[in-house]
Amino acid sequence: MRKMVIATLLLLSGLTLQAQNLSITDRSYFLGRDYYVLRSGNAKLIVQCDQADTGPAFTYLLFDAETPKQSQRKAKAFNYIPDKGFSSSALTVIMRNTRYTALGLNTITRWCTVSGIPSVEAVWWAGGIQVTEVITPVSLSGVFKRTITLKSSDLVADDTLSLQLSVPLPATATAKNALVCRNAESLIAVSITGNYPIQIAPAKESLTVGPLPIKIGEKKIIETYLALQTPATGAEPFCTRIANPAKWLTPEYEAVISGWSNSNTLTTRDTVVRNLFDNCRYILPGFVSDSGKMDAGIFEYGGQWVRDASNTALGVIHIGEFELARAILEHMLKNMITDNGTTMISSGFDNPDREQFDQMGEFIHVMKSYVDWTGDLSLLKDYSDKIVRMIERPLRPEFRDSTGMVHNRREFWERTFDDAYELAYQTWLVQGLRDAADLAKYLNSASKAAYWRAEADKTLNSMLNHPTLKLVDNGHLTKRRSTSGAVVDIVKFSGWIYGAPAGVERMSRLMPDASLALPITLGLVDTRSDLSKNTLTELEKLRNPRWSFGGYDRYHTSSQGDQPGPWTFATTFIMRAQHEAGELGRSRQSLEWLYRNAGGRTGAWFEEIPVISAQAETAGLLPWTSAEVSYFMIHHLMGIKFHGSQMVIKPALYNATGPLSANLRYKQNRMNIEISGSGPVSYALINGVKVNPNKNGEVEIPDSFVSGKIEIFCQ
Repeated sequence: MRKMVIATLLLLSGLTLQAQNLSITDRSYFLGRDYYVLRSGNAKLIVQCDQADTGPAFTYLLFDAETPKQSQRKAKAFNYIPDKGFSSSALTVIMRNTRYTALGLNTITRWCTVSGIPSVEAVWWAGGIQVTEVITPVSLSGVFKRTITLKSSDLVADDTLSLQLSVPLPATATAKNALVCRNAESLIAVSITGNYPIQIAPAKESLTVGPLPIKIGEKKIIETYLALQTPATGAEPFCTRIANPAKWLTPEYEAVISGWSNSNTLTTRDTVVRNLFDNCRYILPGFVSDSGKMDAGIFEYGGQWVRDASNTALGVIHIGEFELARAILEHMLKNMITDNGTTMISSGFDNPDREQFDQMGEFIHVMKSYVDWTGDLSLLKDYSDKIVRMIERPLRPEFRDSTGMVHNRREFWERTFDDAYELAYQTWLVQGLRDAADLAKYLNSASKAAYWRAEADKTLNSMLNHPTLKLVDNGHLTKRRSTSGAVVDIVKFSGWIYGAPAGVERMSRLMPDASLALPITLGLVDTRSDLSKNTLTELEKLRNPRWSFGGYDRYHTSSQGDQPGPWTFATTFIMRAQHEAGELGRSRQSLEWLYRNAGGRTGAWFEEIPVISAQAETAGLLPWTSAEVSYFMIHHLMGIKFHGSQMVIKPALYNATGPLSANLRYKQNRMNIEISGSGPVSYALINGVKVNPNKNGEVEIPDSFVSGKIEIFCQ
């Protein structure tokens, strides 16, 4: 009786622990948890890596890249099973009836490349066997190769072992070396190639390879495949296909290799800069489908915004993925911008008094960048009427008054207050109109260019100089001013999430706000002025206000309605402004914080690091932050910019970064840039021809330059 009671208690405690582990595994944010994102066609594979023992430490989730709303929660993944999660994706090594999976404390993961294709590697131990897994997208149609290397590193004698691959449900179709399971929306298959003993256990959803003899010091390499297909039809032919990859895979594999050859590269002794850029260029194409769709916040939103997509496209351009950037832009033009120029917010469209007036400017800004880097004018020509209506929508009198500034109830971070002027909206209106003027001739609107520039100047002048309504206060930029002239700061805002400061504390502040950095990052104010200096000093109040591990909040933490904690893309706003203002020590501190926190090891940054438990489950992974970092490297650190159509280069390297070399895609060709070090530019050689910097210290690249070598020599 006593043994029975003990056994029952052990069983119940085991079930409780299993439930707790599943709950922790399902959380988006967990200390020591990293993510990688790979994509093969429409199949999006998100690798989850844990440093704590919440379950298998190396697993993955499968999603349809064409369905952004699916990745709102892990439980929506194709391979997620209630009460089991996605643990079936873990590799199991079996020795003497003992089962090993990757253990958090003893598993090391990293990005690697296979034939130039970004891949994810995990190294862990099964007894005396060192196990290395490498997952690589190897086709354009939902196939990943999982290469397993077994190294007898610490065996005392020759031995045998087996490997087990699993699918989440009982098999629907099987072959000698493959099995396929079906759910309502997809087929999932695993297979193994090579002449090995294989046992298929359809009811147990597993494929076992072995027993495999392994000698002391021996290394075995076993190639397996994972495939995803939507819709869930044709299980038998799908099984046959994945069982025989050699018959059809080679051309697709070569196409993947060719596609990745377009990627931009940076080489420097500065591991922070080099690794961050590589992480961004590896991961960004995994976030976005071939048709340009993306989830603005994986595990959080499942929605699409013109703002997020535009800023993501900007980063995608600067890693050299021009085709993907074009797809994002065209998807927005087709599906996220209405015929009257209204822009999408959270996969829908809001009332006029809650529109986000920054979105026009962000879209036009990335469109100009796309034209500058690619020379492709087709989108401007094909969608010219819609683009012009979008440009001019914020200029309508119901949104904009005699000051030239727009005003409404919605602020930049999507809270709703009384009608007021928002700094971020004026900033992006100005930038959008200026970029639109540069593009006007391609939009069959050359006659509007002067008007758009004049309206931009009018808005900017009021924003900085209006006697009663300017968005400057106490010598620094301010976030919001009511239409009656009062600075909006102290508010009562109830918030959205239980436990968030705005819902707990009696009153809240709006200032300071990370969006104060935007006019500095864009150069709309003198970056070396007292106004910029004072604004950046004010923004330092957002660093460590209620924690001690660094990073900047998006606004005063007391008014956080959901996610208090350091925000990653808000930190990039401030970092970019710091760099433009010449405060390289501060920008370096921000960059290193991004590298060491919130996903910087892989490039899959969280929107924020939550400091209340309610947000740990749904902290989002943001493509936007990865894009901001890659853009920072090219635009701010290397200093490659466009004034109108004129490319200029004015590097601002850290002392630790130089010398730096880059191979960048440019229009139909590529260019190699070498920068000797930090400091002002002395002179440049452009395909061997000496060019001195202009009065602003910039190297002007001739319009005739289409490819070749640019050498920048710094003092």
